[in-house]
Amino acid sequence: MLMISHVQAQESENLLPLQEGSRALQFQISENFNLESFSGSVFSYKRQLSDQKATRIGLSLSSQYAVTDYPDDINDQNDSNMQFNLGLSYSRMNYINPDSEIKFYYGYGPGVNFGLNRTVQDETNSKLTNRSVLYGISGIGYAGVEWFFHSSMSLHAEYQSSIRLNHRRIKQTNEQNATDNSIRNNSTVFSLGGDGVQFGLSVYF
Repeated sequence: MLMISHVQAQESENLLPLQEGSRALQFQISENFNLESFSGSVFSYKRQLSDQKATRIGLSLSSQYAVTDYPDDINDQNDSNMQFNLGLSYSRMNYINPDSEIKFYYGYGPGVNFGLNRTVQDETNSKLTNRSVLYGISGIGYAGVEWFFHSSMSLHAEYQSSIRLNHRRIKQTNEQNATDNSIRNNSTVFSLGGDGVQFGLSVYF
């Protein structure tokens, strides 16, 4: 009996999710209970450094390419659009009461993002190209609660706010009758605000 109790205690200890070395994939619970990445639209990963501290990495990635033809247009117009967006965030998490059934945590860290957008309107005697490049940095802070309904799965609600600085460069080129005319402009936007409450699911392994 003593040996069985000792083995059970070891197994119970191994199943503790908030221990050093534990890892988790996090998913956001969106409308209609669809699961998406929690801190990035592609990848969200958390690793426990101890029962009170963890790190979280979020990666977001989106791209699109579209072509539109106008066969009945007398100028033989052909339009194309290409979009690419990439974001990366890193944060340190702190658990206030890791031994409680409902665990309170907070975190903070930096983020970077990059975006590229290119549209082309091509006609018989002219071609209009718009190219936009976006660079951004951010500071992210959040606080939330986490509840384990299974030894390796939890639900959490989290409020997030951020400070963001984005710089955009735009170049418009008009090619017509063998001549090129280009217009450039730059813009910088600073924003501060909350991103609302997110509900999520974590799967530990």
